[in-house]
Amino acid sequence: MRKIVCLLCMLAFATPSTASVAPLDKVAAVVNDKIITQSELTKQVKLFHQNLMAQGQHPQDQAALTKQVLEHLILQEIQLQMAERSGIQIDEPMLSQIISNIAKDNHLTLSEFSHKLEEEGIEYELYRQTIRRQLTIQQLQQRDIYQGIQISDQELQQFLNAPNGLGAMSYEYHLGHILIPVSENPSPEELDEAERNATDVMTKLKEGADFHDLALKTSRGELALKGGDLGWRKQGELPTLFVNIVPSLKQGELANPIKSPSGFHIIKLLDKRQSNDAIIHVTKYQVRHILVQTNDYVSDKEAKTKLNVIKQQIQAGDDFEALAKTHSNDLASSMKGGNLGWVTKDVLVPEFSKVMENMPLAEISEPFQSPFGWHILQVLDKKTVNDSDNALKMRAREMLQQRKFEEKLQAWQNQLRDEAFVKVYL
Repeated sequence: MRKIVCLLCMLAFATPSTASVAPLDKVAAVVNDKIITQSELTKQVKLFHQNLMAQGQHPQDQAALTKQVLEHLILQEIQLQMAERSGIQIDEPMLSQIISNIAKDNHLTLSEFSHKLEEEGIEYELYRQTIRRQLTIQQLQQRDIYQGIQISDQELQQFLNAPNGLGAMSYEYHLGHILIPVSENPSPEELDEAERNATDVMTKLKEGADFHDLALKTSRGELALKGGDLGWRKQGELPTLFVNIVPSLKQGELANPIKSPSGFHIIKLLDKRQSNDAIIHVTKYQVRHILVQTNDYVSDKEAKTKLNVIKQQIQAGDDFEALAKTHSNDLASSMKGGNLGWVTKDVLVPEFSKVMENMPLAEISEPFQSPFGWHILQVLDKKTVNDSDNALKMRAREMLQQRKFEEKLQAWQNQLRDEAFVKVYL
């Protein structure tokens, strides 16, 4: 079971502006028209410190940790304010479903999960609020960044045909990262100062300074609070800036500072290993469905009711195939009795594939909605096959999308930070 204590990391991103303010509470920072209080910052620093200790890290510089936590709280508050202005909200049913899934992933009932949080000193209601905020920020980033990322077939093929294309999936690299930031349009003086700071960090590292401690103290990277630990990544998952540098590094070796629009990057190869993805297996499903579309004459309620009636008829012994031919609005599959053949989840819309993945064989699903209308489905069979060629292409596309997302995210967050009114009193 995953250690619930790791949830402390998520709780450390709780929005400070919702906390009750003691009469003599000091202001740690002002973010546009909201404040971050000293007491809230102290609580979040404590939570982060507990989380780092649970991961085997022992931060020595409390001031550096406090500074990093405050910066994360500031950036989170800016994004939440932007989401609020945009009308992005997480409703109660979605929030409850997400938390139920988290509990299930930890092999706990919702009640057991709640008790476990309490044992770890985490209030369940505070946990719900934290998850809501995280989901809100994810939706904002999805709308403003991820939806605009496109990977063309030509771009994908160029990646696969490149000398390190398929080879980029053969090895995994464990990297440490420190970012010395600059503003969106830095002056020559600011660039010179950032470069001097990067050189100073490099000198300290070469003299034996601990990478994690120095990242916590100096970095403005996304994972600075984890000591700059980027985790294990294949070459294709690395930021474009690092792709041609990392494979040539030896274990424990530092690369010279790398300049980008975001600032100066310092990377260290912590470890390297062979990937286990040489043979890739995928699950295929033989599935059939009945679709009822909505329009000016058929409401969502009527479509759902119609499918419930059809489901009852099938359960009573009526033929699925015959009912699909009569009632399904999916012209491509209705003449085949609703049969979609053998499919993988990636070729279907997420709403459909999610239900398909979780359905026991031969059972009829509850009516559910997708962008095409309302469905019921039945999984007739499923199998795991070696589909390395197609899976490698899919994995390569995901790598390129994630790489572009991370690069755009850093620049997007830096811009939000530069444009916001922030006054730090710490």
